[in-house]
Amino acid sequence: MKFAFHVSPNEQQKHASTQQIMRDLTIALGVVFLCSLAYYAISYGVNYALQEIILLAASLVTTFVCEAIFAKVKKIDIKEFITHSFGWVTTLILVMMCPVNISVYAVIIATVFAIVIGRLVFGGFGNNIYNPAAVGRAVIFASFSGAVTNLTTSATPTGVLASSFRWMPGSAEALESFLDTTGGWFGLAMGTYPGAIGETFSIAIILVGIFLIVRNVIDWRMPAVYLGTIFIITFFIAIFSGIQPYGVIPGWLWYPMLHLLTGGVIFGAFFMLTDPVTIPTVPAGRVFFAACAAVITVLIRMKGNLPEGCLYSILIMNTFTPMIEQALDAPQFEQKKKAIIMSACALVLGLGVAFYASSTIRPVKGARNVGEETAMVITQTEQEDLA
Repeated sequence: MKFAFHVSPNEQQKHASTQQIMRDLTIALGVVFLCSLAYYAISYGVNYALQEIILLAASLVTTFVCEAIFAKVKKIDIKEFITHSFGWVTTLILVMMCPVNISVYAVIIATVFAIVIGRLVFGGFGNNIYNPAAVGRAVIFASFSGAVTNLTTSATPTGVLASSFRWMPGSAEALESFLDTTGGWFGLAMGTYPGAIGETFSIAIILVGIFLIVRNVIDWRMPAVYLGTIFIITFFIAIFSGIQPYGVIPGWLWYPMLHLLTGGVIFGAFFMLTDPVTIPTVPAGRVFFAACAAVITVLIRMKGNLPEGCLYSILIMNTFTPMIEQALDAPQFEQKKKAIIMSACALVLGLGVAFYASSTIRPVKGARNVGEETAMVITQTEQEDLA
């Protein structure tokens, strides 16, 4: 067991109980889910909202069945175990990481992997080493990416940006042709476009994220460092690549904002990256964790075969959590020195990714006719909205 200590004088801090934390987290996720329900029902019809409810219900039932079986095998009171396992939080995150047109059976199988492989085999809540929802979503992408319904045939903006622009629209014309698929900057910022359920209403995600920070449910360092590092790396990519202005907005400003507002990095920053079980306990370690996750996210986006990188960046960094903890397991002065060195290494790594991406990818300067692409059935690559 690790003990957190501070040199005097100390100020007494309020710490919420696990029950309170999970209650607030459930409320926050519920608000985002309801916003998504409203958007799809109003914009596309009641069938879309009904599909979301069916996906969530199927995942919840699967979660409770898996936990009940586990409790029965371990000879633990089933009701007590389920109420203190908080599996519904993993369920909510997993469902909102999926596109609305994913098949029910794919979500059920992903839930089994998230709950059983991601949590229960390690002993249940608080013992897992990987983010369980991310484990379940990775299973969908690896094995069930083609398991979709015929509800929607629109390509996601993330897929269009990755396939048509290689994440680098370099001119006002290219950016404008992309923004036409999202309803402009306003639609992109609001998240009012088809994609992963958790991408909808980015403003709502940020607001409930601030609520969770104020309530001491999540550590503010994680989303701040993660999103800030993505901004800084893409800022240098824009400078190195000569990204052109968009009206009066310089390229080094709109290009980082494009990375932050497209895809699932905002949802991932507030609801996935902040999982207290799978991230370092030391604040300096959390900063390093978030910075490295941001570097990997940008690297996957720019040079990987996936349109997104949030999911796999978190899973990769979960693997290094014990190593980060061990590296920073030292007296405070020595820990501070190590933290500075590790942060400097992350900064150098991020600049290296920026230089590598800008020197190997040519910006798309001309407009792209993405109207036909957005009328196509979502392909395997395009479905990976929060990978």
